Amino acid sequence: MVRTLVPMVLAIVLTAIGLLHFIWAFSYWPMKDAITFTKTIAGTYDGKMPPASITFLVGLALIGGAVLTLMVNESLPAIGPEWLRLVGMYGLMVVLLVRGLGGYFMNSGAAVEFQQLNTVLYSPLCVVLGSLGGIVAVAASRR
Repeated sequence: MVRTLVPMVLAIVLTAIGLLHFIWAFSYWPMKDAITFTKTIAGTYDGKMPPASITFLVGLALIGGAVLTLMVNESLPAIGPEWLRLVGMYGLMVVLLVRGLGGYFMNSGAAVEFQQLNTVLYSPLCVVLGSLGGIVAVAASRR
């Protein structure tokens, strides 16, 4: 299960979230307008969308994390030295866990819509994804 289900779930979810970021770089879908989007997704009231370039890069990083997961799991052909892939996998784990656990501090001063979703979805999801990343990294380290 560790070699099959865990990495696949992690890669699929990271890819889906990355694709959402690509969409958000150019649109406020699935929200009805930019104000609703920024209150719900970004936690601000101003209706000013985050810069498209940054949003696109976040999407690229998430999809890169998915590809890295599959390379570390040996589901995709590997690029680069094994130790670097492992460092990258542990780095992905740390980033996701920091976002997940530190995300609760983001609620202070944020829009109520964001606070609610961050508390029940965004931060817990990041903790789960970070934990899955840790499982993949540890399993790869033991091979």
